[in-house]
Amino acid sequence: MAGAEEDNKLMSTPNPRRFNSSGEAAKELQEGFNDWSSILTKHSIEATLATIAANWAVHGNAQTILSNVWSKWSLAIAIGFLGINLLGSGWMTYLYNQRRRYADDNQDRWETEFQEAGKITKSTPWPYTDLIQGLGSVTRFLKVTVPMIAALLFIVSLFR
Repeated sequence: MAGAEEDNKLMSTPNPRRFNSSGEAAKELQEGFNDWSSILTKHSIEATLATIAANWAVHGNAQTILSNVWSKWSLAIAIGFLGINLLGSGWMTYLYNQRRRYADDNQDRWETEFQEAGKITKSTPWPYTDLIQGLGSVTRFLKVTVPMIAALLFIVSLFR
């Protein structure tokens, strides 16, 4: 019986020994972050499109939607979010391309920056920029909150 309890304790506690290096652990964190960010993007768009479809399915036509302030705001926020999401994705693509070209333009400088970033004891945005990090944080926040707001407004529209 003690063996089963010990196994459960081991399974619920992260085991740092499964990594060969701290870099390997950091790489896993980055991969997990990238995976979850991709899932967030996909689900936020799906939720937004579902809210738009639900408004049309329940309220039926433009006149009914336009006469219900909650449905109207739900759709306006959902459609606005899709536009902002597209704009943010385009801006982020531009910033990443600039950073990639910056690295390609002077590989010695890039290597020096890599070495310098490795010496810094606190968090650094390198190889990204503060703008890329900040924009990423803002878009992740919007991808969680805006579809939820649109969905909540739709739910309220059902009772008004």
